[in-house]
Amino acid sequence: MRPLRTIISILILILNMTGSGRSQEIKLMGFIEPSANKQINLEKKIIGMPSAQRMDTYHLAMTAKPHHAGTQANVETAEYYAERLREFGFDEVIMNHYEVLLPRPIEREITLIAPETYKLKLFEPSMPEDPDSGQEGVLPTFNAYSADGDVTTEVVYVNYGIPEDYEVLDSLGISVRGKIVIARYLRSWRGIKPRLAAERGAVGCLIYSDPADDGFVKGDVMPDGKWRPEHGVQRGSVMDMPHYPGDPQTPMRPSKKGAKRIPLDEVTTFQKIPVQPISYGDALPILRCLGGKAVPEAWQGGLPIAYHFGPGPARVHMKLKFDWSIRPIVNVIGILRGSQEPKKIVMAGGHRDAWTFGGRDPISGAVSLLESARMIGELARQGHRPKRSIAFASWDAEEYGLIGSTEYGEEFGKELQGNLVVYLNRESYTAGNFSAGGVHALQPFINEVTHFVRMPNNEETVFHAWLKRSRENSIIEFKGEKHVRIGALGSGSDYTVFLDHLGIPSMNIGFSSGNGIYHSRYDSRWFFTTFGDPGFKYGEKLSEVVAVFLMRMARADILPFDYTATAETIDRYLDEIETEIENRGFSEKLDLCDIREANRQLAAAATVLNGEIQRILSMDETQSRRHRKSIRKLNDRILNIEAAFLHSEGLPGRPWFKHQIYAPGYYTGYGVKTLPGVREAIEKNDIEEARKMANVLEQVLINARAVLLDAIVIAAGSIK
Repeated sequence: MRPLRTIISILILILNMTGSGRSQEIKLMGFIEPSANKQINLEKKIIGMPSAQRMDTYHLAMTAKPHHAGTQANVETAEYYAERLREFGFDEVIMNHYEVLLPRPIEREITLIAPETYKLKLFEPSMPEDPDSGQEGVLPTFNAYSADGDVTTEVVYVNYGIPEDYEVLDSLGISVRGKIVIARYLRSWRGIKPRLAAERGAVGCLIYSDPADDGFVKGDVMPDGKWRPEHGVQRGSVMDMPHYPGDPQTPMRPSKKGAKRIPLDEVTTFQKIPVQPISYGDALPILRCLGGKAVPEAWQGGLPIAYHFGPGPARVHMKLKFDWSIRPIVNVIGILRGSQEPKKIVMAGGHRDAWTFGGRDPISGAVSLLESARMIGELARQGHRPKRSIAFASWDAEEYGLIGSTEYGEEFGKELQGNLVVYLNRESYTAGNFSAGGVHALQPFINEVTHFVRMPNNEETVFHAWLKRSRENSIIEFKGEKHVRIGALGSGSDYTVFLDHLGIPSMNIGFSSGNGIYHSRYDSRWFFTTFGDPGFKYGEKLSEVVAVFLMRMARADILPFDYTATAETIDRYLDEIETEIENRGFSEKLDLCDIREANRQLAAAATVLNGEIQRILSMDETQSRRHRKSIRKLNDRILNIEAAFLHSEGLPGRPWFKHQIYAPGYYTGYGVKTLPGVREAIEKNDIEEARKMANVLEQVLINARAVLLDAIVIAAGSIK
């Protein structure tokens, strides 16, 4: 640690040196002016370069068969993806193989036995309009990592099955102990519903899609519209991913052949009770037979009945059994080597496996990524090879629990930290509104990138469409310009291992609109080309945004991160936590002043570094070339800032999740909890844990500031 006086002297010196630098207008973040002009000219080649016809061809090939993880059909999609990357001129295409636990259903039997009899169909019928919907090989409707079980008991309706719903049940004296709960999808990740039910003594869990949420209440159902039909079912994993994602038997290490595995009866991420997804067509007879009190208006769904809590008189027999086999998976990673810093990699990725055909989820995203890869490969052939390497990744077994990407991150974590510049996640999309989430140091950068690409109507840029549809509290003034705040990332896609476990700056972007085919048989090519994005018009624009993002990040003179945006965001999160502290009456027991001060100093250091970066970027090309080694050293230090927010012991009870600014919530699953250690301790009224995690949070802010100060010293001392 440098003496405090030395640090203060350096800061004062730099503040005096950089006054003129901050007023210098730089056209693009991270580029000296001559480089910026070359970059803009290059990006003009990108606009209009994507081919909807090519995307349609990729989509046809990759949705031709059901291709869930662990099948030969999914291996074939991997080979197709790899062959395209080779065709596009990527220097190396790597196939990463793992052996992971992928359960599949053997027996599924659910019957309403009282007060009437009805055997649930648990099947999605084909539709004549959709030629793929009648194909063989589609996985049955099930929830992966449900427990085996055979139970018969009364049913209780628990609305969305989230903590607030159980508070309502408790207030009415309604217990789920010894019962089967029936919960509707949404409001939390699906795996939270059976976990909460089991914690309260339930012995089984049914999860159904209510028409009020994604069925006929929303509009016409398939095949006439895009909403869920009567017997459409949402498959999905219920692995307890807030503990850790990836292969359940190999936490913290890659699931390679011969890896040591935790015995099945010791795995903590399996559900403790049997869980089965059902359609609203199958849910109706059960809900219709429930008695007890009528539910409040907020609990009333879209079915043509009055909803009641139960318990009973509806009784259900539920029998589930699974094949708990280890199966092979494969990731595909293509690398276009950089001309100057090949070890530094800018990566974009998304998964390839699907519960059924994956017309939207995930193949829409895969084909837009492939088109971005083709464009970047073509530009390299034309002599525009980036200085840093660019990689495209196709992950396997994401649907089961982010498995392919997690195993990759656990295998190569040490090499990735300090070399992987950024991870851009691109999963599925549909024609709709643009959104972005990620580390807030990338907030100014993605705002700038979206200025350069126009929407399909060509009337406005992606940025202006995004700005127009954003809530007022999501719009801020940043350096004299309007910016849209990006969301924080929790979990639910392949960025999780990179951000939460390895501390690599990550972002997730895309276009989206609502529909009701998620994880069903009807997520097909016919659906996507009819309702998702006919003509791949939004796919073309997404390919442009991704290509511009990657090329700027791979060609920038100085990496375009801005940690003043991170500090400003942390300050807002602290405001939220202080409000919660006051509401719970903890003001005298928990003081956040030291954290506030650490964040203030982080903001000050980030501001000074920005000034130094602006000064360097005002150099001409000859000067910057003379300082290339020092600038590279500065970039190496910038790459270490995000990792400083990691804590080696992780979150309480969740050591895999190490990032102290962002994490999925323990009771939200996908939904983010910001400043999670402190926030979740307060939410469970654990003051001692809150104090401990406040100290941890203060320390990681101090650590990040120290890295910023090192970067300032490099910039000020070496680049004059």
